[in-house]
Amino acid sequence: MTDPTPPGDSTKDAERYFRLIAENLTDMVALVDTDGRRLYCTPNYAFLGDPEKLAGTDSFGDVHPDDRENIKRIFRETFRTGQGQQADYRLTLPGGKVRQIHSQGVPIKSPSGAVEKLIVISRDVTDEREAAERQRALELQLFQAEKLNSLGKTVSGVAHELNNPLTGIMGYCQLLLRDEAIQENSRHREDISTIFREAERCQKLVRGLTTFARKHKPEKTHLGINGLLQDTLKLQDSHLKVAGISVALDLAPELPKTMADFHQLQQVFINLLLNARDAMACQQREKSIRIRTSLRDRSILVEVEDSGPGIPQGSFDTIFEPFYTTKEPGKGTGLGLSISFGIITGHGGRIWAENAPGGGARFRLELPVIAPAAGNASQEPVKSGAANKDRRVLIIDDEQCVVDVAVRILRLIGLSPDTARDIETAKRKLVAGDYDTVLCDYRLPEMTGLELFTWAAAVKPALKTRWIFITGSSGGEELADSGCPVLHKPFSIEALQEMITSRLNA
Repeated sequence: MTDPTPPGDSTKDAERYFRLIAENLTDMVALVDTDGRRLYCTPNYAFLGDPEKLAGTDSFGDVHPDDRENIKRIFRETFRTGQGQQADYRLTLPGGKVRQIHSQGVPIKSPSGAVEKLIVISRDVTDEREAAERQRALELQLFQAEKLNSLGKTVSGVAHELNNPLTGIMGYCQLLLRDEAIQENSRHREDISTIFREAERCQKLVRGLTTFARKHKPEKTHLGINGLLQDTLKLQDSHLKVAGISVALDLAPELPKTMADFHQLQQVFINLLLNARDAMACQQREKSIRIRTSLRDRSILVEVEDSGPGIPQGSFDTIFEPFYTTKEPGKGTGLGLSISFGIITGHGGRIWAENAPGGGARFRLELPVIAPAAGNASQEPVKSGAANKDRRVLIIDDEQCVVDVAVRILRLIGLSPDTARDIETAKRKLVAGDYDTVLCDYRLPEMTGLELFTWAAAVKPALKTRWIFITGSSGGEELADSGCPVLHKPFSIEALQEMITSRLNA
């Protein structure tokens, strides 16, 4: 762009026309000299100060320090080549806030072709960039949800195949440990106890997989926060070790239980552990996480503290807002702490962040101590003996090992078991017999246990209150909507006995 005076117009008229056009644009317009000093700014530069007083100031002074050298390089290149260039950078406002800016340079050349001045046309793109980032985060969340749904189906099938043999292993171990001959042989008793403990490890691993492969309805139970933290750490142990992070636990020994949703609180603790891990990812010094629990004014206090760089000043008010993240693009959705805040608030508690005195971030959360309602008290177990011998239980499962273990346990507590390993036999026995309780597997070859329940309830409505589902995977929302209790494989003798009690007393 050459700088001729329009024919027939004075220089003053040309300046007036320029100002009239520039000051009615939505974009910001500045005229700068060869040193980068502002000669003129349109009124919409007011966020940097009085536009009149900006004249003569260094245009590079407001550029974010991390972007300044690059903008200077582009500026010099424009004057050297005479070619206007575009640039994206950040401006730092007087109050410390940062705005995203997109600029286009238009060189003004003398008749000889040398660049004398530069018109810089700029646009504040902060809002549209943030909107685009939110959109990308939502798309990523949807993609992750789809992956999780696919993973859930796969894990559910794998869990079913693993939990069936685990039911047999753990069930027979429990039966053997109750045998008098085994109780009198310390060596055999210890060997069987070891087998049982190792099977429990497998059970917890499978349960951990299914926990994160499906969503759960909020379901508050009377649980211990210390145990929940320990279970969560077991799931994350390998990830933290690979990252070179040591974990120290300082758990109050007499911490009371409270009513809480296991899966939701586990999600909160997972989020805090992952945030701590990511904050220390590039750290060369020792990486550590310390977790403490204590009781304060009838509230349970949990602290998760890391040895990372800490939380940036000015972020404490926004850290729990949706889409807020300090991670690189693509490495975080900014939803973890927001979701955690909602979960803790939904439990009647509160969560906040601070920097530890010795450095690093510290997250604190408080949960009220809530006792279970009177209706949650456990019932008296069914007593074994002659009084139960006429109480019949039908076991419907296609796994012979599961059927055999269930039969042994039911006989142990004095009940009279019957079995069916296929749908045809189950239907025939349900029609012909009168059962006090039905134990039915959710996954059956010809039809699901839920479909069989629907059929049986139509034939004999009394079975609606006598039915118990057993499952090695998950029935999703379907089983919860049936109104029937669900016993998860592998189950203990006590768990089966308690479930039978609830149905016989219904």
